[in-house]
Amino acid sequence: MRAIIPAERAESSFDSANDLPKFQNLGSEIGSLVGRSLRERDRVREAFSPSIPIQDTRLLAGRSKALSSLIRSIQDMKLHVVIYGERGIGKTSLLHVLKGLAKEARYHVAYHSCSDGELFSDVFRAVASEVPLLYHDRFGPSAEESERGGSLADQLPEGNFGVSQFSEALSHLSNTRLLIMLDEFDRSSPGLFRRNVAELIKNLSDRSVRVQLVIAGVAGNLSELIEHIPSIRRNVFSYRVPEMTEDEIGQMITIGERVSGLQFDEDATARIATLANGSPYLASLISQSAGFDAHDRDEDRVTLDNVVRAAKLAADELRLRLAEPSVEAIDRMTADGLERTVLPLVNHAMHSMGRLDTDKLEMFFATPSFPDLARDLTERYGLLQTAFDEREGRYRFREDGIAPYLWIRSTSQNIELAKMITRATR
Repeated sequence: MRAIIPAERAESSFDSANDLPKFQNLGSEIGSLVGRSLRERDRVREAFSPSIPIQDTRLLAGRSKALSSLIRSIQDMKLHVVIYGERGIGKTSLLHVLKGLAKEARYHVAYHSCSDGELFSDVFRAVASEVPLLYHDRFGPSAEESERGGSLADQLPEGNFGVSQFSEALSHLSNTRLLIMLDEFDRSSPGLFRRNVAELIKNLSDRSVRVQLVIAGVAGNLSELIEHIPSIRRNVFSYRVPEMTEDEIGQMITIGERVSGLQFDEDATARIATLANGSPYLASLISQSAGFDAHDRDEDRVTLDNVVRAAKLAADELRLRLAEPSVEAIDRMTADGLERTVLPLVNHAMHSMGRLDTDKLEMFFATPSFPDLARDLTERYGLLQTAFDEREGRYRFREDGIAPYLWIRSTSQNIELAKMITRATR
């Protein structure tokens, strides 16, 4: 039988709903006197967007040299480009800004985000559908097919097609240069698809076709992204996206100040740079949380106290993204008193594409030695594994999120230790 709640208890239970957390923004602008873009909280979100790639060139900080190198390789050297780096380093943001700059220069750009299991013909038919038929040398703007909105995909055979057929279709491009951007390339199926992409690069280069590929993905080096490298290496410019310097993170925050209307105290900016440890993702995540914290307290300045609270929140969020076995292993390791011991290892991983090489880390460990520590973290705690290339003495964390989580959690409690480690290990 359903229990009957006394009126006074029912009223108390109903009132307690007012204590629940609430959305701070309206989902619709209809009926609102203030547009979303003008709301203060949305201005903070626009200024710092850790989960959304930057597309507005005005919001990109610290990547001018990278863009100059990429543009020179595409424009002057007519090379294909591979952009690689660890997760959260800003590859997709760089790619989107490059796309915008290319469109300003009247390049035609086709963008595709890769996923596992895709076939070559499916991906590149979608790419071809973005290229108007008016750029085909057998047609023109006034051709009937062009006026009907035809695309290069109309010139491809039905069903599956191969590299040579797609290369032939691209060889008829005229009056434009085409950039094919393949993002998240590491998510594509290894094997045939990647071999076909490598073969496409070779064919386009050998025939001087007016098409260049720009590929981005998580990898330790070029050969991890594309197979059969020897035949195409001379046709490819590979660029590893570096970690951001403290000055570049300062630039990010300065841009964020203009957009959000908040002012970051100098010591708050310095703390964010230390906590971020070169990661634009962490810098944006902490800056956004600190901005929200200041906004929610009706403050127009972001202080060190806001950043301290934001770092704690960031650590909590990063922890929630880890698999349960990793969380349990970290807690056991911490209970055994090893958290501070592994910080130099964590810092090294964040600056070396996640790799942990015995010959580079031995100098930082005496008792325990690095080989002993790595063995414990692998066999006892399950936090490390042998690196992808199975090179002896090379490890990496089992999850990409382990290193940033441990770094934020530990250094937010001991910032001087963080400074000491970063100075010693670089």
